[in-house]
Amino acid sequence: MTLGPGTEVGPFCRFEGRVLVGPRCRFAPGVIVGGEPMDRKYRGEATEVRIGADNTFFEYATVHRSSGEGTTTRVGDNNMVMAYVHVAHNCRVGSGCVITNGVQLAGHVEVGDGANIGGLTGVHQFCRIGALAMVGACSYVSKDIPPFVLAAGNPCRVRGLNSVGLARAGYSPEEVAALQQAFRLVYRSGLNLTQAQARIESELLTGAAAGRQQVVTFLGFLNSSRRGIELRTGPEGSLQPEEML
Repeated sequence: MTLGPGTEVGPFCRFEGRVLVGPRCRFAPGVIVGGEPMDRKYRGEATEVRIGADNTFFEYATVHRSSGEGTTTRVGDNNMVMAYVHVAHNCRVGSGCVITNGVQLAGHVEVGDGANIGGLTGVHQFCRIGALAMVGACSYVSKDIPPFVLAAGNPCRVRGLNSVGLARAGYSPEEVAALQQAFRLVYRSGLNLTQAQARIESELLTGAAAGRQQVVTFLGFLNSSRRGIELRTGPEGSLQPEEML
């Protein structure tokens, strides 16, 4: 185990196996990091947990080491992982995320930078939640949630663009408008996903218009999905970010 400078560890915490923690992290009482993965394929092979800098783990959060020789469970920088959260084997959590009380991330889940996951949400193994996406409380995520969107429900449904989160993150009105166009092609146009992807590519990725890079990120996520994109949807404006935690 390696703890970076300035890291604080509360009472009754436990670190098992190979755990590398960056500077200035804080572990509240009862946090367990590096526990054996709950994976039938695991045979005691050498694996690890790597945690970046400036993370806070609240009471009784758990982060399991990965399964598969030479693999890693990773948590980036500046995340807030609240009480009773479980980060399972082989997960990849980005930076600047908020993972609220009781969230359960199954094995191989990926969470993009700046994502926000509401309390008591369950995420199925191998699912991805994109950067700056916001998932409402008590949701069940069984497919990939694209970056920059609001989603909630059981089953989870995509409700709109995370416009408030984008503005708070410093995105310009022009960048948000470009993402809104891409969102509407996927979720409001009546096109199937393949058709919507083609329209995004032909209509929104020409020239150097504001928001082009963000649309590239959005489209790249759609194109790289293995689990499948969550295409179930609900009415826009039915949820506000403040109501989703």
